[in-house]
Amino acid sequence: MNDKFFDLPREKQDRMINGALEVFAKNGFKHASTDDMVKAVGVSKGLWFHYFGSKAGLYIFTYDYSVKYLLLEITTVINENEKDFFELTKQMELAKNRVIRTYPYLLLFLETAEGEAAEEVAAQTAEARQTLMEKLDELIRNTEIKGVEDRSRRDKIRRLTALVINGITKERTVSGTEPEAVYREIKTYIELIREMAERTAKEPPIS
Repeated sequence: MNDKFFDLPREKQDRMINGALEVFAKNGFKHASTDDMVKAVGVSKGLWFHYFGSKAGLYIFTYDYSVKYLLLEITTVINENEKDFFELTKQMELAKNRVIRTYPYLLLFLETAEGEAAEEVAAQTAEARQTLMEKLDELIRNTEIKGVEDRSRRDKIRRLTALVINGITKERTVSGTEPEAVYREIKTYIELIREMAERTAKEPPIS
């Protein structure tokens, strides 16, 4: 990657990053077309390759940039002393909301990249992927769910919450819903899951 990319005006940097994020998020690495990025952004194909060398170079840069940007927003927004799972989750979603205001497809790109099988990029993004997973796990690991003592039940509640949030994020990103509306909807579902968890806290453990 050519570091002179960061000498470009910030507006042009963001247009190129957003073009790459959208095309990779929708198509994956193999089927992503730099021609589509040219159409979306209005920047010549020659300029893409001047700064990133190849489609693989662009993908790797986009992934690393996305992880760093997301983690920066998360560490800026959240209170790491917060131990309530649902409150911390809402804080994390607020950070993500800030992210998608600038980069609408960043979260969807990171999600689809988890299943990326292309060898030329999978290995090169593995370290950044591991960093992201470890940081998110570190934040969530020691949180508590009021009244829920059973570990298996807590894990299932956390997984359910993640699945709901990811589903809403994916659906609303594709439909072009405003970030603030997405955040409000996610908060509503987080509170609904909290209420369900508290109501069933005294039930026998889930096998």
